[in-house]
Amino acid sequence: MEKEGFFDSDVNEAYRCMLKSYQKNIGELPAISTHANMIADNKLNSIKELIGEIAWEKRENQAILRELNKVKRNIIDNGLMIDEVTKAIQDVFDKVDWNDITKNIFLPEKSEYDKTRLILCLTDWHIGALVDIEGNQYNYNIAKKRIDKMIKQVISIANERKVCRIDIVYMGDILEHTYMRNSQAYNAEFPVSKQIAVSGRLLIEIISKLSKLFFTTFRAFSGNHDRINGNKNDNIDGDNGIVIINDMIKLFIESCNIDSLVYVECEKYSAKLLDVNGKNIKFVHGDLEKLSDKNKINNHSFRDNIIYDAIVYGHFHHFAFIEVGIEKFEIRVGSIKGSDDYSERLGLGSSPSQAIILVDGNGNIEAKRINL
Repeated sequence: MEKEGFFDSDVNEAYRCMLKSYQKNIGELPAISTHANMIADNKLNSIKELIGEIAWEKRENQAILRELNKVKRNIIDNGLMIDEVTKAIQDVFDKVDWNDITKNIFLPEKSEYDKTRLILCLTDWHIGALVDIEGNQYNYNIAKKRIDKMIKQVISIANERKVCRIDIVYMGDILEHTYMRNSQAYNAEFPVSKQIAVSGRLLIEIISKLSKLFFTTFRAFSGNHDRINGNKNDNIDGDNGIVIINDMIKLFIESCNIDSLVYVECEKYSAKLLDVNGKNIKFVHGDLEKLSDKNKINNHSFRDNIIYDAIVYGHFHHFAFIEVGIEKFEIRVGSIKGSDDYSERLGLGSSPSQAIILVDGNGNIEAKRINL
């Protein structure tokens, strides 16, 4: 009212009620929501006038500039990450003997096969980790030796059992990363870009060796160590190293055109193998599972509306083959990394291992620990 020249208006409650009654009679009394907005706007305008329009606009601009700078930093960081990964992949794959990798050996006739299926369960490689404790050492070269030892055992078992097909499932934590714990950056052998590159090469070498002898499928999903962003609360869904590694493997398979090798898409954080000689099997990383929970398989069956015969997971770096119902199994897969300071403090130390699952023609499930 003072803005409109009424400097002698009263401020008592009776005067306010009289004005409100008059506004109501002439139909100009605002609705409750409009009145609330009007009060908020008036208070906001008063504040803006108090601090000055120029200062207000400057503050608004500062907020916008902060957001723009944040976006710019993210773009630059992501661009640098892409450049680092691209260079690391080039450096790693320049040394690969592609003629040997792509040279395919003829597959035996199907009559030589049994109906047995073999599932190679890979998990928790933590490539880039450095371990040097009593009873265990680990680095990239040791990882390669353990993986070579594993492949020889897998081929031997597959030949002995006359396996008709090998399904490879990588179940997460292929990277060590450097952001999971405060001390982790000091225990990393090389940066995450190189971790991604060498992990991709190791997997390509595995699938190329197995596809020379058996019909082979490959699928992989992420674990908690594979995320690109160190802060799990800020991490974008699917923003992880496995996405890049999967693209590398898909490109390899498409380029080499190997008939006995198939890439299979799966979910970002789980995979399913259905009707494996009549059995349904689900694979998860395990970071969301509780060891004490005996209803894992029932919970996943209920959520997915699929009756599972086995649930397979890693994360805990321990092997276990547990019957949790009539012909229902929980299979826990160990780690190539083996024990480290962290697992020892938790009382979860174990020797390095991976696992295979055999499902014969009658649907009998058998899990074997591959000791490394």
